[in-house]
Amino acid sequence: MKASELTNLQISYLCLELALLLHTGIAEADGLYLMAEETDDAQIGAMLKNMAEQMDSGCYLSEVFQMAGCFPSYITGLLKVGQTAGKTEDALNALYGYYSNKERLQQQIISSLTYPAILLVLMLVVIVILLSKVLPVFNEIYASLGGQLSGIAGGLL
Repeated sequence: MKASELTNLQISYLCLELALLLHTGIAEADGLYLMAEETDDAQIGAMLKNMAEQMDSGCYLSEVFQMAGCFPSYITGLLKVGQTAGKTEDALNALYGYYSNKERLQQQIISSLTYPAILLVLMLVVIVILLSKVLPVFNEIYASLGGQLSGIAGGLL
């Protein structure tokens, strides 16, 4: 699994679940095994199981996250600092907050850009209808009165 395959939401939930398991007193490796068994995604389950096996062989949590190759360096760095300070659970909670806020901001940006894009498309549809249906009617009316459209309207026609 590559780093681009994990979304901010997946990363935030993994951090939250592991933090909750640590809070209840479950060891890090056991928590990873439990998370591997409970996930619906086979790739993530295999990754978590592999991470748990690496922890059983004596690796630290930050090293395991780094060896997985699908987590940003920000995660491994903060976990390393958290482990050094004895605050692994706090580090995981902070990572959960960071990545869930990052996901929320990304969704807000997408929705902020989608609304104006829809309005632009609707505006273009209205302009096309005006130019193809309404403007020729005005031209016919002016022609029946002996005149013709001039200026921008005449140029658009």
